[in-house]
Formats: sequence, structure tokens, C-alpha cells
Amino acid sequence: MTYKTEKKILYISISILFIGLLVLLYLYKKSKNSEKRHREIAQKLIHSIEEKNNAFTEPEPNVVITEISDKKIPFNQIESKSKSIPEDVVQFILKGLENFETKQQFLKKGITLSSLAKTLKTNSAYLSDVINTYKEKNFASYLNDLRINYALTRLVHDKKFRSYKLSVISEELGYNNEQAFSIAFKKKTGTTLSIYIKEVEKSHNQN
Repeated sequence: MTYKTEKKILYISISILFIGLLVLLYLYKKSKNSEKRHREIAQKLIHSIEEKNNAFTEPEPNVVITEISDKKIPFNQIESKSKSIPEDVVQFILKGLENFETKQQFLKKGITLSSLAKTLKTNSAYLSDVINTYKEKNFASYLNDLRINYALTRLVHDKKFRSYKLSVISEELGYNNEQAFSIAFKKKTGTTLSIYIKEVEKSHNQN
């Protein structure tokens, strides 16, 4: 191998190493920025929950939670939005959903649209229509949102719950496995469970 060829190989090797280093630096910076963004999201969620500080209080009588953000509308002010379901049936289903939320029955494992419809003494088509119309989301999103919001609040107020393993937390929330819970948590909140718990602990330590 000639000196010229060796020199060329050396230059190529140095170039490859330099490019590799730049890629690693880019990935590291991207990871740090992502972690910072996740921490900021977690902090906002925690602040919002601490401000409300009414996680486990009973809702007002004759009120249905139409959104998980605590938007409440008295039953007598709810106008039927569904043309295919009688108004009295809509009211009956909404009352059943209020009871479902208040008693935290969404934490039970294996809940399906069909099983909930049976519990509420209605049919799946009516229940799906009411959830889509009044909760403005499909059944899967409705169930996930209830569980994740419950988790967000309980993790802030329950130190013992924060110490549980991921498998135990997901089990208590009604998920079949850790992965399903982790995916649902990230999709709903925009942050990860581990970062959220760290920020909760940091917030409590500062108080």
C-alpha cells in the first residue's frame, strides 16, 4: 500500500469519525431537548392538579362531567344532540356515565364498550353514540382519558402510589400490561411516567 493510499484512508477514517461524532452530539442534544420539554409538560400538569386540589371530591348533585377537564353542565341544561336516540335515553346513559366516573369503575380491568353498555342497561350503539356526541371522543379515548387523569392526580397526592412498580400502577389502573399503560400515558400527556413522577417528587421536596 502506497503512502498516498494510506493517507487517503486516514482522511476518510477521520471524516467518518467526525461525522459520527456530529451525529452523536445531535442525538444527545435532541434527547436533552426532548427531556426538557417533557419536564416542562410534567410541571404544568402538576401545577394544574395542585391548583384544583379536589381530586377525590364528589361531584355536585345532578351534574354530569362532559369533559375530563372538569367542565360541568347541569342535566336540565343538556340539550339532546342525538337525533337517533330519544332524549330520556340520552339522559339515562349520561347519568350512568356520571356514576361510572364518580365511583371510579373505569379502573376495573377488561372494560369494553359492550360490557359497559350491559352495566348501564343500554346497547352498545346507543352508548357509543352518546360518548362520541357528549364526551366528544370514542370509547377507547374516553376510557383512557379517565384512567390517565386519575393516575396524574393520584400520583401527585399519594406518595405510596408513586413508589409502586410500573406493573403495579398499570394493574391498578385497569391496563392489561405495562406497555399499554406507558403508551396511553405518553399519548395523553406528552410526557413519560418516569419524568412525571420525578417532577412530582421534586415539587414535594421544594414545598
